[in-house]
Amino acid sequence: MKFYMIIILILIFGIQLNAADKVSDFKLEDIKGKQVKLSDFQKDGLVILDFWATWCVPCKNSLPKMNELHEKYDQVNVVTICTDKPRKKSKAISFIKSKRFSFYTLFDTKKVVQKQFNVTSIPYSLIIDQDGKILYEHTGYQRGDEKHYEEIILQWLETKSQKDKLEDTNGK
Repeated sequence: MKFYMIIILILIFGIQLNAADKVSDFKLEDIKGKQVKLSDFQKDGLVILDFWATWCVPCKNSLPKMNELHEKYDQVNVVTICTDKPRKKSKAISFIKSKRFSFYTLFDTKKVVQKQFNVTSIPYSLIIDQDGKILYEHTGYQRGDEKHYEEIILQWLETKSQKDKLEDTNGK
């Protein structure tokens, strides 16, 4: 009887761990004042969530590299989340527009999403797949860090390509 109880507990614990690896959907305001959800960006494939602030120099240094990834890969949406206080929102909008970044910018002025991901230090980035699974997490920024993001992207694209070929051969 104890054996079965142990197996059940292991299964329950395993299911809880798997659920913890999945990202919950959230809704934030974008640069145009429209409410958007994370799931809106997941439809295309991967999402890189990048938490930043206007006062954070490493954050501002990473944003051009994030923009390059956003523009290079059709199946990757870079979504930056500005963590500035509400009164600094216009400064953030001016910065993004002046640099002509094409990635998506959201505002978490109430720190709701920051708390959801337990973000205590920025820049903080995650790569999330279509199913909400976190594939990669990174805190900080040094030149060259973007190569790690690209490795994850390329691995995901290769895996996706293999799955697509398998589905095609199975007639799906």
